[in-house]
Amino acid sequence: MNRVLINPEQYSQHWKKESEFLEFHGIYQLLSKMTPSGNVLEFGCGIGKGIRYLSIGHNVLSLDSNPYLVDEANRYLDSVGASRKIHKCDFFELTADDKRVIREFKPKVIVGWFIGSHGVDIFKHTQEEPNDITKSKLYREKIEDIVVSPDVCLASVEYVHLVNRGGRVVGFTEAELFNDTKEDYDTYVFESIGFEVFEVKNIDWPREGSEFQYAQAHNPNLAKGEVVPTIISIIAKRVK
Repeated sequence: MNRVLINPEQYSQHWKKESEFLEFHGIYQLLSKMTPSGNVLEFGCGIGKGIRYLSIGHNVLSLDSNPYLVDEANRYLDSVGASRKIHKCDFFELTADDKRVIREFKPKVIVGWFIGSHGVDIFKHTQEEPNDITKSKLYREKIEDIVVSPDVCLASVEYVHLVNRGGRVVGFTEAELFNDTKEDYDTYVFESIGFEVFEVKNIDWPREGSEFQYAQAHNPNLAKGEVVPTIISIIAKRVK
């Protein structure tokens, strides 16, 4: 599917298939168990799969701008009897009411799993990037910047849990993968707000059946070699 042409409704159906694929392989179940305890502010409700498993042990407030995904999530969560609160808002233009909702929720943990959006949204917010593939990465980075912004990452927040899809080059040790990811995220995302990465998990999983494109998330010094499809879980905690 040409991502340039994907509108919000098309993306919701595209993501529904991918989300069901992730659930089938137990990814949401695993990630929710990794997430620290406390009120969870979720960036992107998807079709509600993340909310379902997070809500087993957490109080969840989910934010999303795509009305079709919000509708899909509410239908799905009704069908499984899961509690939730989903607030529709534009991440790039948070209103006073949006900020009030976040503030009153008093999040302890912010999660951003598989951050992405439909083509119209991505192209709107990454006009400075000419490469269509790189636009998705830039969009994710901009959302991560919003996640750690003062209006979202309030004093009550103690942890941030980010999860990306990508690949790792075979041959690197877990220590090397941890150090590379930690250095990258501490430098470009967390240090300026007094957080530090303390856990990185690289989860191998079968990519066959997925229609999504994957960036090479781990490739230190442009290393060559076999790349294994990987889900990267990154948890940072407040240290200052």
